[in-house]
Amino acid sequence: MADLGAFRASEVFSRVIMHWPKGTCIFAHRGASGYAPENTLAAFELAAQMGAHGIEFDVQITRDGRLIIHHDRELGRTEDASGPLSDWAFADLRAMDVGSWFSSDFAGAQMPTPEEVVEAVGGRLLLNFELVNDSIHLNGIVPRLVDLFRRMHLFDRAMISSFNPRALWEVKKQEPRITIGALWSADEPWFLRAGWWRRLLQPDALHPQHTLITPHLVRQAHARGQRVHAWTVNDAETARRLHALGVDMLMGDYPDRLLAVVQDN
Repeated sequence: MADLGAFRASEVFSRVIMHWPKGTCIFAHRGASGYAPENTLAAFELAAQMGAHGIEFDVQITRDGRLIIHHDRELGRTEDASGPLSDWAFADLRAMDVGSWFSSDFAGAQMPTPEEVVEAVGGRLLLNFELVNDSIHLNGIVPRLVDLFRRMHLFDRAMISSFNPRALWEVKKQEPRITIGALWSADEPWFLRAGWWRRLLQPDALHPQHTLITPHLVRQAHARGQRVHAWTVNDAETARRLHALGVDMLMGDYPDRLLAVVQDN
């Protein structure tokens, strides 16, 4: 990890400047992925039509240094290909059909680029870029994302989240205006589940798996000025519990269901 002593927190970190709606907001996980193939323009457009406040999607880097939207590091689940995504060139990935696995209605759907997502729905939805990289070697993805935020003026409507603390540190180091969110899950090693690196990093938002969220976690985060974003929430009972705790964002595959819970309460 970068030398944490080389920077003072006040010089590196900024608090959230995104234009968040009041109350609990609803983000569509990989788009409205319960109804359309994940991480496709169709899923993102459907989320907008359903009234979601934002979308979450996964960003990786290709062999030839291009950014592309896809969740799995290893190909094969949503396309007829195999091997690490990072071993493939951008043009070859774009030629793959990532819609037919879900339904023939979506045959021919492509892996979109971040620019396409911003142009398609960025004026209607907040954006959560999840940086997919679990290695200490970031392969140039951070400066490309930072450049994207600057070119497309995304600071007030987009954020970057990741399970990788080094990646988030590099994002804030290169561009303090970017809002960052720290992801963690119940099945991670204990030293990553522990809170030491999040206290050190001072992320703008915490993104724990929903089963890890407690009243104490929410109180402590809010006392530090941090938001709490829960994933992946797909049932009404869980959504009601988290909403009652004051969680700031619910992220799920069925944004219409989550919106109904929030509106009813």
